[in-house]
Amino acid sequence: MSGMAQELFDLTAEQREIRALCRDFAAREIRPISLEVDEADTEVPWEVWNKAAALGLTSFMLPEEYGGGGLTDCLTGCIVQEELCFGCAGIGNLITSGGFFAEPILVLSSEEQKRRWIEPIAGDAPPLGALATTEPGAGSDAASIQTVAERTGSGYVLRGQKAWVSNGGVAEYYVVFATVEPGSRSRGITAFVLERGDAGVSFGPPIKKMGQRAIVNTEMFLEDVEVPEDRRLGAEGDGFSGLMRTFDRSRITLGAAATGLARAALEYSVDYAKTREQFGKPIGEHQAVAFRLADMATRVDAARLLVWRAARRVDSGEEVTKEAAMAKLFASETAMWCTWAAVQTLGGWGYSREYPVEKWMRDAKLEEIEEGTSDIQRLVISRRLLA
Repeated sequence: MSGMAQELFDLTAEQREIRALCRDFAAREIRPISLEVDEADTEVPWEVWNKAAALGLTSFMLPEEYGGGGLTDCLTGCIVQEELCFGCAGIGNLITSGGFFAEPILVLSSEEQKRRWIEPIAGDAPPLGALATTEPGAGSDAASIQTVAERTGSGYVLRGQKAWVSNGGVAEYYVVFATVEPGSRSRGITAFVLERGDAGVSFGPPIKKMGQRAIVNTEMFLEDVEVPEDRRLGAEGDGFSGLMRTFDRSRITLGAAATGLARAALEYSVDYAKTREQFGKPIGEHQAVAFRLADMATRVDAARLLVWRAARRVDSGEEVTKEAAMAKLFASETAMWCTWAAVQTLGGWGYSREYPVEKWMRDAKLEEIEEGTSDIQRLVISRRLLA
């Protein structure tokens, strides 16, 4: 990692320790299996999940009072995310997916609910959790959710369909966003926790994806799912604000994931450029290649600095919507550009599946789409500028 970020951000001994742990885990356990997991396409790599859980990497970000590691600050989360995703973006994002599931529960729920759903995923053999937000007709426009939660005497009945549910069908717990007031857009959106075995819950087959295949994605179908009132998170209508607060933090974390992926592409390209010879000398001595490497390094450092700045703002309790969008936008586009540059640097071998860079390029594309596309990030940023 570049020294620039470390010079501007004084890391604690604990942060340095977990960074070293994650870097070692990525080298020993993640990178060696990443191509195999990619080829398997729609299979969860449970072995690496269990190894990560044994080290506390699946729950380090959860509060200590619920059994987690207590490293709840956003900057530590970003340090971990970058190192794990340096090994493999899909596997790295899988390992920390419990934090994405837990965030709306921590933001919205009661103490009893936190213990009910956070403590299991902080355990020694944690189940997977998932968020169910996106629908076939509601992606970037999260306020247009059509899944309905109809009030009953004892709770609610949920009806609808979700799409692109990460860990769909394999997770035990799902935070599902539905509307209690159809047509009211954000005003009626409410969060509920569903469990995989609930009557009326079913899933489609795993979606075959371009990249980040370590995480299984499916559709989720809700057919008259009866949910007691104690499964609702917060008050009716709190779901949208809770989701947006979740996005602010998760976009920063995903920016760190993208930075790790971009850094992997940079380091691999530098090593290759030192040893691959053309026209009588290493290709790194050709200015066209050397300048591309310089651009890669500059973008990686800039991405990390934007991510860490946003993380520090979150940890200070400041409003961070614009900075989170900037971090996610720049880091995700940096990952896409740097992985393209890595393929270009390796030339024909970059196009081969024997080398990791074409996989990294496929993995990077998701970072420009999930948790709000690059277009949405620019919309968020411009609205804050013009407010």
